[in-house]
Amino acid sequence: MSGDEELSKWARQNASLRGHRFFRTSGSSGVERWIALSDDALEWSARSVIEALEITSDDVLGLALPEVHVGGYGVVLRARLSGAGLERFGGRWNAGGFANWAGVSGVTITSLVPTQVHDLVAGEFQAPECLGMVVVGGGALDQELCERARHLGWPVVPSYGMTETSSQIATGDGLPLLPGWEARIEGDRLAVRGGGLLTSVIQRKGEGFVSCDPKVDGWFLTNDRVELTPAGLKILGRADRVVKVLGELVDLDGLESFWKEALGCEVALVTRPDDRRGVVLHLFSEEGGDRIESLNATLSGPKRLVSWREVVVLPRSSIGKIDRVVLSKFHVD
Repeated sequence: MSGDEELSKWARQNASLRGHRFFRTSGSSGVERWIALSDDALEWSARSVIEALEITSDDVLGLALPEVHVGGYGVVLRARLSGAGLERFGGRWNAGGFANWAGVSGVTITSLVPTQVHDLVAGEFQAPECLGMVVVGGGALDQELCERARHLGWPVVPSYGMTETSSQIATGDGLPLLPGWEARIEGDRLAVRGGGLLTSVIQRKGEGFVSCDPKVDGWFLTNDRVELTPAGLKILGRADRVVKVLGELVDLDGLESFWKEALGCEVALVTRPDDRRGVVLHLFSEEGGDRIESLNATLSGPKRLVSWREVVVLPRSSIGKIDRVVLSKFHVD
């Protein structure tokens, strides 16, 4: 029995979780968990997005994300509540096939993740004229990639959100908050409040599961470091992607960006606890293994790798994020 099936059986015995949907997530930490979202929260979020994006019954929403992910489910719900048409992109993801399908289907609004946008740009596929908006979520949209996509006619719009918020809470250049959402800074992290927040976080414990509501007075503290600007949210990075090595803080996202640019391929860092260094760093890359040793020697001690491994392809989730749950189980020297 899969974890999701076991969870469903457990949840049916928990009256407080009736009328909820459960979305599996690992976030950036690689720890598997499920987010419980009530049907009311999901509907509230969908109506907020409908208002912000001005979705009407004249629109055709294109679904190219899995419905088991909150982003995909949100597209379906928005179509249902707004009266817009809904077209599903069937089969495995293919950038050229998607571009043609969107035009043939008359899609006016769709949601994609950065990996999909990258594939469209890499293939130099032109956007169909019918397409008015591509909301990009599930990860940060690189500014250069954004500009290249727009040059090809893809009307990409960055968004920010997470499973815990039922989908996007800020959308557009500068990431302005959507209707009904509030934001503030607690410490150096973003806290949000709104009707689309989760009910609880569920994790496995022994033979069963435990549920915990992380909200305090209706506010949910995220792991994202941000600045609040007049335009909206400026995302600085993940608080849980900053680790202490040899007594110094190391930004794992920044270090991954260094290796990705230096090697010209996809990479991922995995951390392991270490008595002496506090944390040790291991790199997985899809190419460039022969260049890592010389580059590694140029880095300061805290940023230096203890090992690296070249893989054919990094494991990814159904929406294209690097699957750190799977990656954490890979062997490292």
